[in-house]
Amino acid sequence: MTLHKNHFSMSVIAASFLGPSLTPSEDVPWREENLPLDCDDLVQKVLGQPMRRAGRFIKLVCSGAAACLQKAPAGLLAGKKTGIFLATGLGNGDEILPFITQVFLHDGGFPRPNQFANSVSNAAAFFLARQCDIKGVILTLSDEELSFESALWLAESYLAAGDIDLALVGGCDVYTPTVDEYRDRMNAHADNARALPIGEGSSWLLLGPAGMDGPGEIFAVEIGSDAVGPDACVRSASFADKLAGLLENAAGPLAGRAQNRMLLPGFRVRDAREAAGGPGLLALYDYLPHCGIHPTAAAFGLARALTQAPSSVLFHFNCSASGKPALVAAATK
Repeated sequence: MTLHKNHFSMSVIAASFLGPSLTPSEDVPWREENLPLDCDDLVQKVLGQPMRRAGRFIKLVCSGAAACLQKAPAGLLAGKKTGIFLATGLGNGDEILPFITQVFLHDGGFPRPNQFANSVSNAAAFFLARQCDIKGVILTLSDEELSFESALWLAESYLAAGDIDLALVGGCDVYTPTVDEYRDRMNAHADNARALPIGEGSSWLLLGPAGMDGPGEIFAVEIGSDAVGPDACVRSASFADKLAGLLENAAGPLAGRAQNRMLLPGFRVRDAREAAGGPGLLALYDYLPHCGIHPTAAAFGLARALTQAPSSVLFHFNCSASGKPALVAAATK
């Protein structure tokens, strides 16, 4: 398992998770057949006012990020160079598809201005930057189910280089009817994913250099360059060695604290209990039943664990449909 490594430790200053129930940082029961829920109440609750000229994807991006920022110290962003790194596997399909249909299937008709504005790939990140008055780097990253890990990797690179002071990193994907079409778009089926309901979410981390106050830290982000497959990877000696090395690296950050070692498996890891009980003998932190399968579910899992699993070492392992692995190591206070 060859991995591109970033080992610049980042403080998690604030974290918030939002799943299909659309209740920030809360686990509320939901049902696949009821998706998608109306998000206007969420927008009003979190932002305090409606969002005009914005589609559902943009609303969830801004609401999820705002819920995270509300947990940060007041005025922290003032005078700071802050980067926005929005990860999404499927993007704003609900806005893009009507736009394409209008232009290409109806005699080259003219779409409405709002349709065009909502269809631009970086529109949600722009709305968020305007909402937060952020003028730094603003990026949208898409790498299927490794989108959030890729966003973390890039944010870590920017922080390590000193190009930014803070990084707002999140993952957002929204349900697009129907269930079967959504599964097909994710390529999530019985032979390559866990048997769980599909979901959606918008979960975020506010990150800074090591030493800042917050619920924890991220001390490693590694993304594979070769395809090995999730089942083969979690049984391999190289995976066991990788976990052992990361645990050793965690000894310093966790000195004097209890070390609950937990594995957060992505939805491609079909036998999650075997993965946790195999290399490294980790406890299983199974977050997917709380958010359902969606490309950036990793953001939900890490944000939830960082806020709900104190004094723990967290290892999030994910894999793409082609078998490319990714591993994120974090620690909570």
